[in-house]
Amino acid sequence: MGNIASFLKPAIVGALALFVMQCASTAPVKELSDARQEIGLAEQEEAEKHASDEFDAAVTSLKEAHDQLAAGENDAAKATALAADATATKARLDSVGPYTADMEKKAEELIASADEAYAEKLATDDFESARLLKDKGDDEHAKAKDAKSSAADQGDAVTAVESGNILDQYRVAYQNYQQSQDAAAKARATALAQKDQLLSSLSGAESILEKARSYEAEKTAPEEYAAAQDEIQNARDLINDDMLKDGAMSIEKSEELARAALEAALPAYAKKLKAEADLAVGSADKQFAGFKRRGSQAEVQSVAEFLRAAKEALTEAGTNLNDENYEESIAESKEALRLAQVVAEKTGTAIAERNTEATSEGWKKYTVKKRRPADTLCRISGLRENYGNPFLWKRIYDANKDKIKNPNLIYPGQVFDIPPKTGPITKPEKEEVEDMDSSDSDDMDRENVE
Repeated sequence: MGNIASFLKPAIVGALALFVMQCASTAPVKELSDARQEIGLAEQEEAEKHASDEFDAAVTSLKEAHDQLAAGENDAAKATALAADATATKARLDSVGPYTADMEKKAEELIASADEAYAEKLATDDFESARLLKDKGDDEHAKAKDAKSSAADQGDAVTAVESGNILDQYRVAYQNYQQSQDAAAKARATALAQKDQLLSSLSGAESILEKARSYEAEKTAPEEYAAAQDEIQNARDLINDDMLKDGAMSIEKSEELARAALEAALPAYAKKLKAEADLAVGSADKQFAGFKRRGSQAEVQSVAEFLRAAKEALTEAGTNLNDENYEESIAESKEALRLAQVVAEKTGTAIAERNTEATSEGWKKYTVKKRRPADTLCRISGLRENYGNPFLWKRIYDANKDKIKNPNLIYPGQVFDIPPKTGPITKPEKEEVEDMDSSDSDDMDRENVE
C-alpha cells in the first residue's frame, strides 16, 4: 500500500484546512487526526505484512472520510474516520505481536553479531547496554503477550482502553528492542575498528614460535610446530573474517601451542648445543696446549683466561642440562662456544703472524681441491698453512668476491687469494705469493662443493 504519506496528498490537506476554517465547529478534525496516527502506527508495525486486509480497509476508510469532509458531509466523515481508526487498531492488534517478535529476533542476531566481533571486551559499554535493553524488551514483551492472551479470553467484551493498553505495552517492548539493535550495531562497529590491534597481538605467539624454530623445533618437534603454525593462521583468518571473539580465543590457543613446540624442542637442542660446546672447548684446549710453546707470556696468560671461562661456562651448561634448565643450559653452551672461538682466534693469530713473515706481504694463493669431504671456505680457512681457524673464512670471501658469487658454492680448480690473518684486505700490486698445490688445477669440472 506504500507509506501513509501517500494518501495525505497536499491537495487533500489543503482542502481540509480550507473547510476547517469555514466549519471549524462541525468538522471531525480530531477523529481524522486519530485515524491517521493509528494507521501510521499500523504501518510502522508492518500491518501491511501481517494484517493486510484490515490495514487496506483502514486506509480506504480514511480516504473516504476525507472525500466526505470535502463534500460537506461532516457527520458521515466523522463516522467513517472513527471506523478507520477502529479498523487500524484491529490491524495493529493482529500485527504488533509478530512485528515485536521480529524485532526481538533482530536484536538477538545483532547482539550475537556484536559478540562474535568480541564487543563484550572491545566495546563493553555499548554491548552491555544492548543486552540490558534486550532484557527490558523481553520483560515488556512477556507482559504484552499475557495481556493479549487475557483479552482474547474476553472475546468481544474487550474495551478500547484495554486494547490501547495492550498496544502500548507492545510498543514499549519493540522500542526497547530497537534501541538494543542500535546499541549492538554500534558495539560491533567499535569492536571491528580494533581489528588491526587484535591482529598485532598475534606477534606474541609468532615470537614464541620463532624462538622454537631457532631451537630447531621443525626437526625435533614437527607436530607441535606445525600445529602452532596452523593455529596462528587460523587466528588470522578468523579476525580477517570479523570473527574477533573466536580469533582472540585462537590467539590464546596458538600461544599455548607455540609454547608446547618450544618446550618440546628445548631438550634436544640443549643437548646438541652442549655436545658442540664440548667439542669446541676440547679443540680450544688442544690449540692452547700447542700455543703455550709459541706464544709470549702475556699472550698465553690472556688465552688461558678465555679458556678457563669457556670451561666454566661448559660446566654450567652441563649442570643446567641435568637439572632440565634447558634455556639456561643453551645460554651457557653458547657462551662456551663464543669463548672457544676467541681462544681459536687468538691462538690462530699468533701462528698467522709467524707464518706470514715468510711470505711476500702475507698473501698466498690456494687452488680448490676435488676431494671428500669437499673443500669449503671454512675448511680452507682452517688449514694450518692458511689461518688454522675456520671462523675466518669471511676474509677469504671478501678478498675473492670477484670469483665467488655464493660463499656456499665454490668449485674445484678455482684459485683464491688468501689475505693475511690481520689487517685490511687489500691485494698487493705485485702478487709475489706461493701457489698452493697448483698441480690440482686440472680439476676443472666445476663440481659443486658443499
